[in-house]
Amino acid sequence: MKYARIGVKPDGRVVVTAPEGFNVEEFIAKNAAWLEGKLAQIEGLKELAESGFPLNGEFYKVIHGRKAKVHDRFRTVVLPPYPEDMREELKRLLRPEILELIGRYSEEMGVSPGKVFIRSQRTRWGSCSGKGNLNFNLRLMAVPPELREYVVIHELAHLKHRNHSKAFWNLVSHFYPDYRSAREKLKKWWSILELNPYWQWLEGRE
Repeated sequence: MKYARIGVKPDGRVVVTAPEGFNVEEFIAKNAAWLEGKLAQIEGLKELAESGFPLNGEFYKVIHGRKAKVHDRFRTVVLPPYPEDMREELKRLLRPEILELIGRYSEEMGVSPGKVFIRSQRTRWGSCSGKGNLNFNLRLMAVPPELREYVVIHELAHLKHRNHSKAFWNLVSHFYPDYRSAREKLKKWWSILELNPYWQWLEGRE
């Protein structure tokens, strides 16, 4: 590694990568103001993240029970004893919506996706395999519906452009003009889910 880098993880951990012998303490001191700003931002999100179970861009009240259930009308979530049961219920709710979005946009975009999977991924909202299969993160159940729409368009665009070239972003912007704002909002939601105790339980991160 030639250059030092500093970053803040969504859960507030500060990570510095640097060449051997590099003065890390001095590097941190030089970036103190930026670091304090990022950590303050995460601290603000932490209070929000602990206000309920994030679903559809809102925070649902949690009730503990025997069977996993989401009550949209009352904005409540029934958490079962085992996280895998809750994951299955969220997959059951998310999959039809993802498939509906794929069906709506794939023809317009001139693409033919392969299989569609809903998985608990730790690093990305979605991905596209070399075979044209699409993977979507279960975390998408937590974000506002319009952000799920962006992620679907993003992954469908990868069926035409396997990179993030100008042509790729032109295609995305044609179907989702406000994609830059969506990307920033998704970063915020990723941090919220990293900090949320219920999603920590759901993903086995307790």
